Amino acid sequence: MSNVSELVEKISGAVPGFTGYKANTFFQDDKLVRKRLLSLVDEARIRVERISAFVKQKNVSVGLRLDDLRIELLKVAQLLKRYSYTSDTNKLPNVNEELVPKILEEDAQLLTYTSRMFEKVIILSPTLEPKELLEKVNEAITLVNDIESLLRERENLILKALTATQKQ
Repeated sequence: MSNVSELVEKISGAVPGFTGYKANTFFQDDKLVRKRLLSLVDEARIRVERISAFVKQKNVSVGLRLDDLRIELLKVAQLLKRYSYTSDTNKLPNVNEELVPKILEEDAQLLTYTSRMFEKVIILSPTLEPKELLEKVNEAITLVNDIESLLRERENLILKALTATQKQ
């Protein structure tokens, strides 16, 4: 487990305004992280949509795989937009402080995976050989699936952090 201050520093570097899930900024920090992840996912999706038409003209099967990537990116975007753990952001949450380091680790991992996925999407080009392009698309899809799993784990951790304190 990384040091909490190191994790906060790492996340703050990628997410301006992030403070580390203090009780009075918990929902704001969560929103900032999700907003940053969503911007990377949306930029990747737009890039995939732009090259998809060109690729379909050259190779339909690779074009269809790009569509699969686009759909996976849309699913992740919806997960980032929809979150079930807050209904009243004006209320200060009771947060189980013991789970904050785990949430920070999830966030750091999500930012790393999402940045890596974005880099994979940026190098996708219709000028690549179909086999190479398909390989890179498959790598990006694998990363998107990993991101989706991490998002679900993160949401469960946050729910646990919020509900554990409500039961006390």
